[in-house]
Amino acid sequence: MAKISINLATGTLQKAEIIVGIDLGASNSLIAFIDPDRNPKVINDTGKGHLMPSIVHFDAAGVPLIGNEARALLIIDAANTFLSQKALLGRPENELPQNQVYKPLQVTTEILKELKKRAEHALKTPVNKAVVTVPSYFTDSQRMATRNAGRLAGLDVIKIVNETTAASLTYGIGLDPMDQKTIAVYDLGGGSFTVSVMRIHNGIFEVLSTKGNSFPGGNDFDRTILNYWIDKNNLDAASTEATPSLMQQLRLKAEEAKIALSTQNLYNEKLGEIWCTLDRQTFEQLIAAMVTDTINLCKQAIADAKLTTAAIDDVLLVGGSTRMPYVKAQVTELFGKQPNEQINPDEIVALGAAIQADIMDGNRSFISLPDEDMYKEPAPSSAAAQRMLDQARAEGEQLAYLAGQFIERHRFVLTSMDISGTREILDKLRAALSQDDTDMIRSLTTELNEFTRPFASRLLKPS
Repeated sequence: MAKISINLATGTLQKAEIIVGIDLGASNSLIAFIDPDRNPKVINDTGKGHLMPSIVHFDAAGVPLIGNEARALLIIDAANTFLSQKALLGRPENELPQNQVYKPLQVTTEILKELKKRAEHALKTPVNKAVVTVPSYFTDSQRMATRNAGRLAGLDVIKIVNETTAASLTYGIGLDPMDQKTIAVYDLGGGSFTVSVMRIHNGIFEVLSTKGNSFPGGNDFDRTILNYWIDKNNLDAASTEATPSLMQQLRLKAEEAKIALSTQNLYNEKLGEIWCTLDRQTFEQLIAAMVTDTINLCKQAIADAKLTTAAIDDVLLVGGSTRMPYVKAQVTELFGKQPNEQINPDEIVALGAAIQADIMDGNRSFISLPDEDMYKEPAPSSAAAQRMLDQARAEGEQLAYLAGQFIERHRFVLTSMDISGTREILDKLRAALSQDDTDMIRSLTTELNEFTRPFASRLLKPS
């Protein structure tokens, strides 16, 4: 029988433990839950806002700052401030920045820790389980890395859900069960683009087709603006690139311009002697080819679903970049209808993750979603098999490094069995990393996770 307690934050009865939904974004992350009235709600902890920038800064002692506090250090300490790490999560070592001290897994872990902390502070309730969303194109290795980051943050990631599926769940939860809707979810986030065509009927959510990639995303729009300013101000591209603080200042100005041009026709600011000027027409010309790429992916997804645009009943917009008038206009032109804007595009994925968490908690058994914990792909070619091996090795190396550091740092409080057991699995994993057996590496990575999770969760749990 579930334990019931009074939540002092809301004055209502609720379970002693809440399963939350997390939208782990490239630019911003947010966390949501089901309130006592069974409505999904995004957490705004102590007025910090719903969106938490997915930025982490590590000081000289390795102590992290996360969110807006880290964002403030992007300029003065760019080398130790990390953003847009989501796309790198679970990637092979040779695809990561070689001079980056803190790996994507560590950065992601700190983001999840902070989200957990904010949720527990706001809800006055323990938060140890979560549903986390990922892009549909995330591989098994990237999904496993997401789970690993959750475990290191003290969260049991009970389910992985594709972002577009989570968005459709937020939309579909209010439908009459007897209604049948065919929808397209257009997801243009900070780090990627995905489109899914889905059918919703009688509580069943069926994915008909999905297309997506890590390009383009809102960050690519920022970079295009930045490059435009470098050219217009006759700056030396190589020397500008070699000055991290200047690059970060220009990137932040570019992001500011992108947002401003959704509601005004001219952005005109100065950064030292650099004019950061951009009008909406020029901006739309700069991003036109990238937006066309997303439209072409939409066309492919519709064709793969064996449908026409006329068969699409509703179009959902996901991600802050969908607020741009040019993007909305291109989507409207393709589908021949205005997109549905009733749900906040920044929040729709997190709200869907919270609803999925409620399903996992046994409260909405009438809803059936596709199993998306694993990435379904065709049998790999030799090149793909090598890529999977490289990814498994990268993940195993990262976890082995972190587990080794963890037991060394906590060796005075861990039991001898904890330490010896961890070292035994570590030795097996390190030996497997030199072999060409992807399944063995993944199996030992999972074994190491499962063995260390109980005492890691105990030690990392806030006092």
